[in-house]
Amino acid sequence: MSPKMLNDNTGDVAADPLTAGMSPPVQISFLVTVVANLMAFGGVKDNVARFGLTVRQWRILGLLGQTGPLTLSDIAHTVHHEKSTLSRAAGELERRNLIEKKPNIRHKNSPLLSFTEAGQTLYDEIAPVFTVQAEKLADGLTSEEQKQLCGLLDKLRHHAEEVRAFEGWETV
Repeated sequence: MSPKMLNDNTGDVAADPLTAGMSPPVQISFLVTVVANLMAFGGVKDNVARFGLTVRQWRILGLLGQTGPLTLSDIAHTVHHEKSTLSRAAGELERRNLIEKKPNIRHKNSPLLSFTEAGQTLYDEIAPVFTVQAEKLADGLTSEEQKQLCGLLDKLRHHAEEVRAFEGWETV
């Protein structure tokens, strides 16, 4: 059982005074950011010390582990991060011999990033640790609530992507 904060006697989590005056859209934006930071694998000092990866480096490795080789542009588009920031993270991963650039027959100027043997080994070591940590952090929700939240967040992500595209708002 995971610890619960701000509980009243009914088991419900009390409203946070920090977000109490916010409109729901502002509160959603704030809370999604805070929860993402709390759940970020590379944001846990023990993980950084043990594996030597920043949040952005883990995002690159995690995505490559889920999808296989991708271009840096593909990664930036998928995680909505600035390509230049991810480029620095990818460069460090390449210097550490965790990823390598391979030719891309579809676009000669955008190589595919893929795991080296050392990178695959590190990913295979990290993935179960990441999963356990994610499960512990999500344990405050029932299985059904987790599924609902995934559906709602996915719906919100798709809508936010559509609004940004329509408005011409570029991702930072």
